[in-house]
Amino acid sequence: MNEITLKANAKLNLTLDICGKRDDGYHLLDSVMQSISLHDTVKLQIADKISVCCDCEEINGEDNIAYLSAVRFFEYVGISGGVKISINKNIPLASGMGGGSADAAAVICGLNKLYKTGLDETELCKIGATVGADVPFCIIGGTARVGGIGEKIEKLPDIPQCYIVVVKAGEKSSTKDMYKKLDGMDCLPLKTDEMIKAINNRSIKEISLNCSNAFSSVFDYGDIKEVFIKTLPLGVSLSGSGPTVFSIYDGKEKAERCAELLNGTVTVPQSKGIIFE
Repeated sequence: MNEITLKANAKLNLTLDICGKRDDGYHLLDSVMQSISLHDTVKLQIADKISVCCDCEEINGEDNIAYLSAVRFFEYVGISGGVKISINKNIPLASGMGGGSADAAAVICGLNKLYKTGLDETELCKIGATVGADVPFCIIGGTARVGGIGEKIEKLPDIPQCYIVVVKAGEKSSTKDMYKKLDGMDCLPLKTDEMIKAINNRSIKEISLNCSNAFSSVFDYGDIKEVFIKTLPLGVSLSGSGPTVFSIYDGKEKAERCAELLNGTVTVPQSKGIIFE
C-alpha cells in the first residue's frame, strides 16, 4: 500500500468555558467537543518529498498546516520519508470548526498507517499537540472533554442521534482580539459539568439546552440567532471563537428547513474524528 484516503471530520464546541490564564498568556479552556459529518477528504501518497496540493488556493503548498504535520511526524519517528498530500476542502476556512486541525490529524494518522510505524493514540496526539491545539482532539474524535490548552482529553459517551445545522455567519475575527475582549468582561457561567451530566443522561434536549460558549458574550450574532430561533431548534450556540453558529434538532425535516433558510449545512454527530476510506 502506497496511498490512502481519509475523511477529516469537522468539530464543534458544545461548550467552551474559559477557566483562567497561564503565565505565558495562554488561556485555559474546559470544553466539550464533538465531531460532525462535515469533512475534508485527504489523500496521501508515499513520495520522495513532502508536498501539499489543496483545491483551495489560499492554503496550497507549504503554508498549509498539513505540511507541518507531515514534517513533525517524520521528525518524531526519525525517518526521512515523503508524502504527496491532496486535500479536497468542504469545511469552510476560518470557521471555528477545526478544518485545518482535522486535515493535520488525518495526515498524522494516515502516515502512521502508510509507513507502518505502529504509533499508539497517545503518541499520535503528542505529535498533534506540536502542530495545533485542536489537532489531538481531531485525532481522537467523537465526543470528548478537552482541557488545558487542548492537551487534556477525556473521551465521553457518544451523544444521541440528532441533526445539527452549521452556518458560517460572516468573516472570522482574530481569535487573539476575541480573547482580549473577553479578558475585560465577566465570564459566562461554566456549563461543561452540566453538559457532561446531560451526555451521561443520554438526553439530546438537555445537551442542547446546555450548549454554551464564552465567546458568545463578545460575538456579534447580528440577526442570525433570531432567525435560527424561528426554526424551533433545541438549542443554538457558537463554535470556537466563531463565526460558525450551529443549531440542534431532533428531526431531519426541521434541520433541512433551517439549512435552506440560512444556506447552511445539515450534519450529524460522528464517533470518530478521522475515518479511513
